Amino acid sequence: MIVLNVARPAGEADPVELAGAALAAGLDGVALADSPRLFPDCLVETERVLSATPARLAGPCVLSLGLRHPATVAGAVRTLEAHHPGRVLTVVGRGESSVRNEGLAPPSLRAYEAALDVLRELVPASALLLGAASGPRTIAATTARLGGVLIDAGADPTIVGKAVALARSARADVPVWMFVRAVVTDDETDADAAAATVLGSCAARLVRAPDWFDVPATLRSGVAAVAEAHDYRRHGTADARGAGDVPAEADRFVRERFVVTGDRRAVAERFAAFSAAGVDGVVLAGAVGGVLDRLDELSRAVRDGLTKG
Repeated sequence: MIVLNVARPAGEADPVELAGAALAAGLDGVALADSPRLFPDCLVETERVLSATPARLAGPCVLSLGLRHPATVAGAVRTLEAHHPGRVLTVVGRGESSVRNEGLAPPSLRAYEAALDVLRELVPASALLLGAASGPRTIAATTARLGGVLIDAGADPTIVGKAVALARSARADVPVWMFVRAVVTDDETDADAAAATVLGSCAARLVRAPDWFDVPATLRSGVAAVAEAHDYRRHGTADARGAGDVPAEADRFVRERFVVTGDRRAVAERFAAFSAAGVDGVVLAGAVGGVLDRLDELSRAVRDGLTKG
């Protein structure tokens, strides 16, 4: 299964229309970002998409447990699942722009684990429920508590394989999906431009777990500068890169670790490697520059790669 993560500022695009474009390109559905100051409400839009389109899957991704109580999340998911059985995708997480833009910190891992326990108890098993995770502690906690994980571990097949293996170390049949920033590009200039909007939030993941992501010691301060330059008030937009001196070498390192670029063949080869690592499904990041412009090509490349892998 392959879905497109819809992360467009409120009023810029209709999620139902974007879902139609995703389906026309050969994808299976859409996942809707949750950040109240930036995007339309993901639960309301999920109902609109599932009612108005034949999408196989649609739902919130990533629903912020830093802002929402797990009991209210479970109630919403139960209601959606009752109206659209077997078509609801729910991905929860600790929160990124959603909490930062309210002046809050993401919940502690212990508090997050407690919230996952509530969700697992209250959400029906028929609904596809995943927890977003990047680092090893969150991956392990999510698979243990929730039983399904959306890995956001970048685009390096070795690290992705390590993350999948960790997720399945306790239970071999746990569903493992992957959040991937990918776009078909013609050259390095295109690749740099496409990746620019997402590099800061990617770098933040590297900063939190540099050993897990094998960040060289010589690049760690530069990667931190990339993360600090990200403006979460404009997360998911072309203006997310704020002011600041960012080393070009660090920018390129973050791009290569977190963004799949290149022609259709190169993109397909990378997704074949992800499939070989054991990934069950893919959420494509819609905030990467140029994704919608070349969505048909990207969809074919991803599908080809996952099939061959």
